[in-house]
Amino acid sequence: MFEFDRRAVRRFTAGDVVAILAFVTVGEYQHSPFLFRPSQAADLAVQLAGAAVPFLVGWLVGAWAFGAYADGVSDSWLRLGGATVGGWLVADVLGQLLRRTAFFPGDASPVFFAVAAVFGAIFLLAWRTVATTTSLHKL
Repeated sequence: MFEFDRRAVRRFTAGDVVAILAFVTVGEYQHSPFLFRPSQAADLAVQLAGAAVPFLVGWLVGAWAFGAYADGVSDSWLRLGGATVGGWLVADVLGQLLRRTAFFPGDASPVFFAVAAVFGAIFLLAWRTVATTTSLHKL
């Protein structure tokens, strides 16, 4: 397992959370567009929180396990991609397992697991690529 590097945490954490929230928001919009009306704002907030928390918890575990916030994670594209995708796959598995409980909405369908694995990884990789490229240009 990896230790967190403060620089990597500062560089990536806020954007990782935004990427995961964006992934969840797009998914919720695809399945429940009626929640996105102004009159449904309270219901939408509860639904988004319930859908996002399992994946955010999973990301915390997966990111630690695969070194997504480790020292030097952005030193190579292969390392950044491996840590991000590996961490997200753990997040997806844990998120799906948490969704099977009575505490969170949803279930653990194999189709959703595959969709979440692909699109969640795309959202995170896109953000982390931008963050890394931007920080490289500052050097």
